[in-house]
Amino acid sequence: MIRLNQKSQKRDPEDLERKRTRNRLSQRAYRRRHAEYVRGLQKCVEGADTTESEGLKQMRSENQYLRKELVELQSKLTRLTETLKALAGSVSNALDKCSVEGSSNEAAEVVPPSEPGGSEPQDRIFNPELGGSAVYSVTADDPLMPVIESSTTISHPSLSSQVAGCLEVSCDTFGWDATSDVSSCLLLPQIPNIWNHEYQMGLQPYMRALSECERSSLKLGKAWVETNSPFSDHISTLSHLLRAKLGRIGPQLEHYEMLYRQVLAVLGLFNSLTRPAAMAWYAKTRFYHIVDLTTWQLHPCPELLNRVEKQYRPTVLQLQHQHPGIIDWIPFPALRDRLICLHSANPQIDQIFCDVVSSYVVEACMADLVLGAPATRVYLRVTDVAMGAADAENKDIDPAAVLPAPDVSSLFSLGECAQAVFKLLKMNHGVSHYKLDPSFFGTYPELFDPENDIVAQGFPLKPNSQIILPSPSRLNDLTFQIYRSFLEFHALAPL
Repeated sequence: MIRLNQKSQKRDPEDLERKRTRNRLSQRAYRRRHAEYVRGLQKCVEGADTTESEGLKQMRSENQYLRKELVELQSKLTRLTETLKALAGSVSNALDKCSVEGSSNEAAEVVPPSEPGGSEPQDRIFNPELGGSAVYSVTADDPLMPVIESSTTISHPSLSSQVAGCLEVSCDTFGWDATSDVSSCLLLPQIPNIWNHEYQMGLQPYMRALSECERSSLKLGKAWVETNSPFSDHISTLSHLLRAKLGRIGPQLEHYEMLYRQVLAVLGLFNSLTRPAAMAWYAKTRFYHIVDLTTWQLHPCPELLNRVEKQYRPTVLQLQHQHPGIIDWIPFPALRDRLICLHSANPQIDQIFCDVVSSYVVEACMADLVLGAPATRVYLRVTDVAMGAADAENKDIDPAAVLPAPDVSSLFSLGECAQAVFKLLKMNHGVSHYKLDPSFFGTYPELFDPENDIVAQGFPLKPNSQIILPSPSRLNDLTFQIYRSFLEFHALAPL
């Protein structure tokens, strides 16, 4: 009885505070309901002196105001969501670091060294999802993975399966055969930051992987180096062949113009041969910035650098470190640097690039595009509008004669409306006013940088189905022969 009385005495202050909180909330809700009731009576009194048409007009204006508030709230929530995702990503990285360091002693079991006469030369990592027979071998001198001189085995099952999956992806992507060595094994839980992007796919892993790719290409007798980026392989191979055919380029202006025309033809061949859908997009947007950039890369000089769009000019990080060449085609310098640091060795780097290009958007006022819409900020993807306008017969359309459209779907389904939107928003005037769809950073939160104003504001206008620009397949002997034959025919043709 004494213990029960003591517990009840301890709980009394908590219960009292809980009751006070409930009372405050109830009183607040009652006051809100009473205020709404009084406001409703006032509107009834005011409405008695107004006609039905005036009442409808007031209701419409009120609905428009409320819609505008909802749109602004939705855009703020979208920005807040992306910011929270980025913060959650950074916090999870810090927590992963702490948990890895704090649980390293518990996650690893020390295995006694094998006997000198043992015939088993392998340390095995089992994948529980594939059963006990699925074995992955760890290479002792694998350049992508760190080696710790300690004989250990990983006891955490989920961690083991993740390591096995990473090893399988790395070996399959770069064409390496994993072997094993009993003298050394990975003590993965004791390595700090092992699961972050920079450790797994940053600059150091990329350089080690690139050296192995070069060695592998020499052994296989390939005329090009096959890396984790087929996109970059195509471009670097074409650049090498073109440089070899053109030889020394003089400082005269006509030589620069000749080089520009050669690069334009080569990039047109590449996109037409490997990415026909992307070629239609380039033709529609007149995206010649890549031609200027590639021309300067073939012949670096101040005159050609001045022709390169400012957003494409290389950063210090790009000039200092080797990286997949396709990253240079992204028009946002800060995003390029983050990709180099975090995703250089990523086997999916080409897909990330295609996602970036497919996420180019242009902001607009909805009232200019849709009839009867509020004057709120929206954004449209360049690919959606460009593909919708590809079939427009009349290219010289006056936007004022076509817009605003009757509804949102007409902006993309009707060729004339899409062409008018394309022209109104100046989507073929370069990347200076391009921004990125916030959903891109929802997919890749590690690339978000709050200091750069490259995220679109407002809410999206989009068609029912959206197109993602494709990436090229891996370079093969047939495509290489086509490239070489084309350059032999075109590069030395009389002007």
